[in-house]
Amino acid sequence: MKNWKSLFVKTEDNDEPKTVESTSSFSFPVNNTTGATTTVSNTTTSIPGIDTTVLNEVIGVYEKGVDSINMPGYDFYEFYKAISSIPQAGEQAYTMAFQMAKSMDNTISPVKLMKDAEFYISKINEVHSQYVSQGQSKLNSFENQKNQEKNQLLQEIEKGTQQINALRNQLQTLESETNQKRLSLSGIDNTYTSQEGEIRQKLLANDQARQISVSKLTLVKEGIQKNIKN
Repeated sequence: MKNWKSLFVKTEDNDEPKTVESTSSFSFPVNNTTGATTTVSNTTTSIPGIDTTVLNEVIGVYEKGVDSINMPGYDFYEFYKAISSIPQAGEQAYTMAFQMAKSMDNTISPVKLMKDAEFYISKINEVHSQYVSQGQSKLNSFENQKNQEKNQLLQEIEKGTQQINALRNQLQTLESETNQKRLSLSGIDNTYTSQEGEIRQKLLANDQARQISVSKLTLVKEGIQKNIKN
């Protein structure tokens, strides 16, 4: 967040903070580095289901945001920082911190500190709501994109499956036709055997008939030569 203060409040010199209505520059930090390096005291940095690095990064963003809207002078922010620097601060720590606050600004009172605290808390809650809204919007966008890609892939898979089935049917048809032709091929000799045998018989008979006829004719021819004189 480059300018958290402009997201939360408008300040004019030492005037009281005013809520900013427009948050058009606000963006939910998905897969972006925030640059926040604030160390948070007394913060649990290990929560089941949340990556520690991500948790610390987002906490850092919130802390940096609180830093950016620190109001002029001594107020709850400085008191918060003082208490946060003390591990397990108790009544004595709060009393000492309040006395120090009074020495910095004699107008400080528990009521004022709590009122200021509500201001900071309200700003954190506003940003949290925007984070939730924009984060959910991105999740919805991802879900829609994911569903579109899934539907596209499902359509392509269905189309591919139909093509595979068509090719499989064609292959089965070709296999059936090929097997049928193999059967026809194996029986084709038998189909022509009787016809070929008949023709071969006629060819043999033709040879014999020619020989017999020629022999008869030759015999008569020779008889003429032998028995008839000119």
